Amino acid sequence: MRIKINLTCYQLLAFYAFFSLTLLAKIFSLPFEKQATDICRNQVDCKYLLTEDLRNRQYERRPTRRQLCDFCRITLPLVRELIKRNKTDHIHDIASFVCEKLNLADDIVCNMAIQTYQSSVFSVTRNTELSSLEMCSLALGCSKIENPIIAWNITFPNVPKPPVEPVNPPKPTSKKFRILQLSDIHIDFEYLPGSLAECDQPLCCRNQSSSKSKIKNEDSSAGFWGDYRNCDIPVWTVEDMFKFIAKNEKFDLIYWTGDLPPHNIWNQTRNDQISALEHLTQLFLKYFPKKVILPALGNHESAPCNLFPTPTVKEDSIEWLYNALAKEWIKTGLPDSLFENIKNGAFYSIKIAPNFRVISLNTNYCPKENFWLFLNTTDPLGQLDWFVKTLQESEDNNEKVHVIGHIDPSQCLESWSANYYKIVNRYESTIVGQIFGHSHKDEISLFYDLENITRAINVAYLGPSVTTLSYLNPSYRIYEVDGNHRSATWQILDYTTMYLNLTEANMFNQTKWKKEYSAREEFQIENLFPQNWSDFIDKLLENIDGDFANKLFKFYSKSSDSFPECDSECKKKLFCSFKQSRSDSFIPC
Repeated sequence: MRIKINLTCYQLLAFYAFFSLTLLAKIFSLPFEKQATDICRNQVDCKYLLTEDLRNRQYERRPTRRQLCDFCRITLPLVRELIKRNKTDHIHDIASFVCEKLNLADDIVCNMAIQTYQSSVFSVTRNTELSSLEMCSLALGCSKIENPIIAWNITFPNVPKPPVEPVNPPKPTSKKFRILQLSDIHIDFEYLPGSLAECDQPLCCRNQSSSKSKIKNEDSSAGFWGDYRNCDIPVWTVEDMFKFIAKNEKFDLIYWTGDLPPHNIWNQTRNDQISALEHLTQLFLKYFPKKVILPALGNHESAPCNLFPTPTVKEDSIEWLYNALAKEWIKTGLPDSLFENIKNGAFYSIKIAPNFRVISLNTNYCPKENFWLFLNTTDPLGQLDWFVKTLQESEDNNEKVHVIGHIDPSQCLESWSANYYKIVNRYESTIVGQIFGHSHKDEISLFYDLENITRAINVAYLGPSVTTLSYLNPSYRIYEVDGNHRSATWQILDYTTMYLNLTEANMFNQTKWKKEYSAREEFQIENLFPQNWSDFIDKLLENIDGDFANKLFKFYSKSSDSFPECDSECKKKLFCSFKQSRSDSFIPC
């Protein structure tokens, strides 16, 4: 016998509030130390727990993923019922309460963020075919999802994979091709020296930065050239870097791997995002007028941040951004023939040399933070299908390929990540370089043979950010590639990372961009081939407190004077995460 229970919206609200308070009490009653001691069992745990370890050293206590999953499972069905009954005003009040109770931000930021995202969230929640449990699992990695709109597979051409031939390093006298990577600039036009660098908002060092507990003094004030705390980078520091690069560096090509605006995501308009794009475009044209610049789109370029609706979404459109990108990216060196490609999806491929092609992917259709994917994640825009076809053409024409993007595949939804991994496996002889950003830190991400997980087949470089957020020095990188000659392999042979020490710059009011390290020299690796990197990481895991392990963590944190410490267990999680390029499986460490 089925009993139908009719609840008023006020009863639902009371029920929700009761469980919210109960669960929040449970979350914050746990001992602080216990939250970061879960076992690193798989890829999701490894990445999440590492982040949790480091954030616990930076911020106040935050709930664990497991606790958030419990919270989501209890509350989401009630929220969906309120949306169904068109009682969304109550959800705003609840969300504001939870935001403030979890100490995510002050009440102004909480309310503005909710206002910014609520219409998209309501639309997705109302129209998705996913159950509440599946939505929680997709958002937080709570459990495995088998729903076909989430689990899907890419189709490959009926062409056998060619035999894999060992790659030999080029002769020392061979010509080199140099590539500059600039990533995650996050330029802040409202940065104000002397403002609060320790504030109650997620982004500080601005005129409106405020705090109920901090007073403005020498210790809490923002430095002139930037600040290690939760602040983005000022305009003049970005331009100083451009000047230095233009005067001192030699390179042939630029990879610009996304994230242009600051992190004030609760208060951004479409005009703000376009303004950041246009300003940085002018800087590139001013300082690198004769260079070809190959951009990739970051998740912060949209408004609201992270939300990239697919063409099937009727309530919203991303055309405003793609139209602006097409205009600006053509200015910085892309051919007119790519104008329509950019307008239709902001991904493209371009031939740089007779046997060398670069493919720029729009990775914003892969992460869980893009809520529109909760409607259907199946190869949005047909991008991976296009990717496979383009790689097959490159294989047929004996081209080598670099893949650039913003978000590395280990941070993507499981099916997207797994399919990308399969593509890299199939075309391991064609893809000879992968360069991403997004992390802000300095990382690598290794790919392994699907049939032999001890054989490393590819490596993705997650280049360091220009922004300082958070606890980081501004950085850029130059890759040295085997190129510019007839038998070029276009393999990445080495790279050098340059940085600005903020402590020194602010102390002496003078910038000094200097070499942080070169990979082969500092790590004493014979070559930067995938297996060399894999062997190197395995050795570090065996001697986790040795000199090389400490160096790798130092460079991961961009030689920061303020980055939180990382003990032996923390470093194990970090270096193990470097072996995980796939979010749905785990390479044992």
